[in-house]
Amino acid sequence: MKVVFILGAGFSVEAGAPVQAKLLTEAIRLHQENPSDYDEKRFSIFKNFLTEQLGYAEDRLADVELEDIFTPLDRCLTESSQFRGIGLDKIMEVREAVFHVIGRTIQLILDKSHKSKQYIDEFADYLTRKSSSRANREYRNSDPVSAISTNWDILLDNSIHQSIVNNGHNAVVDYCCYISSRDEQDESIKPGLEKLGQGGFNIKLLKLHGSLNWLQCPRCMRLYARFSRKDGVIDYTNRESCRHCDRNFPEERNNHLLASNLIMPTYIKDLSNPQYKVIWQNAGIEIAEADKLVFIGYSLPSADFEMRQLLSRMTRKNAAIEVVDYCSDIENQQPIKNHWKKFFGNREISFHFGGAKAYLNALK
Repeated sequence: MKVVFILGAGFSVEAGAPVQAKLLTEAIRLHQENPSDYDEKRFSIFKNFLTEQLGYAEDRLADVELEDIFTPLDRCLTESSQFRGIGLDKIMEVREAVFHVIGRTIQLILDKSHKSKQYIDEFADYLTRKSSSRANREYRNSDPVSAISTNWDILLDNSIHQSIVNNGHNAVVDYCCYISSRDEQDESIKPGLEKLGQGGFNIKLLKLHGSLNWLQCPRCMRLYARFSRKDGVIDYTNRESCRHCDRNFPEERNNHLLASNLIMPTYIKDLSNPQYKVIWQNAGIEIAEADKLVFIGYSLPSADFEMRQLLSRMTRKNAAIEVVDYCSDIENQQPIKNHWKKFFGNREISFHFGGAKAYLNALK
């Protein structure tokens, strides 16, 4: 039986990761505590956009939804139109400033969190153990598990990598796209197909909205990654150039600066990036092959219509559905059940309201 886990923000909340709805609240708080934790120019651009352009009072900034920030910006970029007097050149600057604040806030929260991520480590061990049946070129006969994540954080990525190292496996975290190691001599990151061809195995982790440890070349579109480093929060003073393009086009050396490619919260997500096309295509295949789908900390929001259409189009009629959420109040559980049953219709759905940690700790 093949099990596909679909992970939302609630998956890593018990390990200290922030939920999207609280990111701006945390950004304001952390900046007040220590302004030097942020690039002051970009934080100022971010704050001025919310107060001067969107018209929010300073004491209500925490109430702003990220979709209401990124959607108008992205629509203007798509249509080459102004936003309330802001020209196209400034719109990109504002977008990058908001991204800096959001990405930096996630980084700070995770760095300062003292909550245990043991349940994520144990889940990583489970994924690695199950995936090891694909070793020695058995991948045609065995494909028992994969994980699809809508999160940017790299808690699970790091845990899987550590599980590989601790157990001496000939394996890689497989992002199911064309990936290169940020450090040229680092053999821990390579495409899953290459590792399978070497007789090893891959642990599939498909990150639909990108990852905090990814950077991308604007020319060849390669993705670069490394573990335990949140490179997606760009240090604008020390950006690297794509080593492959510098080698192929020496006359343009240092002109291929790596950039973050995270998909931000917006109602008009741009999935035209070739790497994301591959990831989403592979996610559809994983869902289509699943005998059981397990949703952990994912709320199936109406705004996430790309994911909803993928699930609607690719989920098998006989696939078992499990939903893992945290809700101790029985009265509040019923609306959650109704929400999922409305989407999946007459299917039998198993609900677990003890949270991600309790569910994952019970996995065998």
